[in-house]
Amino acid sequence: MRSVYLDYAAGAPLRPAAASVLGDALARGVGNASSVHWAGARARALLEGAREEMAAAIGARPLEVVFTSGATEANNLALAGIAAAAARRLRIAVPATEHASVLRTAEALARAGHDVRVLPAGTDGRTDPDAVTAAAPDLLAVALVNAETGVIQDCAALTAAARRSGARVHLDAAQAAAVLPLDVADLDCDLLTLSAHKVGGPAGAGALYVRGGVALAPLHHGGAQERGLRPGTENVAALAAFAAALGAVGASLPEEATRLRALTARLREAIAALAPESRVAGDTAGEGIGAMRGRAAVAAHGARAPHILDVVFPDLAGESLVTALDLEGIAVSAGSACAAGASEPSHVLQAMGWDRAAAARAVRFSVGWASSTADVDAVADVLPRILARAGARRGEAAWPAHAS
Repeated sequence: MRSVYLDYAAGAPLRPAAASVLGDALARGVGNASSVHWAGARARALLEGAREEMAAAIGARPLEVVFTSGATEANNLALAGIAAAAARRLRIAVPATEHASVLRTAEALARAGHDVRVLPAGTDGRTDPDAVTAAAPDLLAVALVNAETGVIQDCAALTAAARRSGARVHLDAAQAAAVLPLDVADLDCDLLTLSAHKVGGPAGAGALYVRGGVALAPLHHGGAQERGLRPGTENVAALAAFAAALGAVGASLPEEATRLRALTARLREAIAALAPESRVAGDTAGEGIGAMRGRAAVAAHGARAPHILDVVFPDLAGESLVTALDLEGIAVSAGSACAAGASEPSHVLQAMGWDRAAAARAVRFSVGWASSTADVDAVADVLPRILARAGARRGEAAWPAHAS
């Protein structure tokens, strides 16, 4: 059985450039970057080289890049670090569609006495800038690209709205970095989160951009690593591989984004032919997937990142379809990997107005650097018999409710 991996939004396979750097670093042996001897100096040179590469990739200065263990830690450090450094009650605004690492951190800050405003989402998954203006936050935290739906937020408008109340702005770019060019000056953000394994680096490495002059308190206490913001011995080999992966992304854009969009468009067309009642979460129009053709489909797809297709199937539980595809050797997801195993349907889709039943029928397909047309066609090959077994042939099922 051929193995097909279509879960890049959960984690991308290691890129050759990253594997080469990682293998070389591990083979040579990496010392402690804080040590003063030759091995420490070698590790420190590798670490700072990675920091310089990463800073260049996002238009930052090296001193503005803080290495972490991943995006979850970076998001926690951004929100909790700003709150702790402020030493006063903050008003914090977060969209309802955010990743759990942002929402749960915001909840913890609310319990600590901060005024947290959860902003509603439209049926297209986007947050209205007027909602940000009304919230008048001290801190706005928003994802550039939603990890489940691929919806691209209008961060320019949201940031402009937040600046009216003098807010700091944190952008979670973990899902965006593999498919969109990033420049912190253009984005006008104070903090920005990156994740290694989303761009084809090793898991367990991340970074937080912290604009110069932004006061941030550490989550942990210990040594002086990462300017005291993230104590602990750095994973030098993984971070060097992370920088190599991010560099490989930058070298491939925008052509790679165009290729990925063609793959998800091909998959969309295949699903439309087999299950026309299905819908794509985050489309800017409400028609079923089978009704979206030509210019309308292109416009709706363009409002989302090129690598993610989140499809809500009629009368077929998402987890059931994920399992059925897995038995055929195809790896996909029923939502964010960080929510895997949760009994609740997607909070993202529910925030967008889908009812619980429909939210439980979503399956996320996501492609990446090693994906091919053959991978996408493998889904089209096996989906007919899976849908037939589930009794969900074309036109047989009534469409589940989608609130307006």
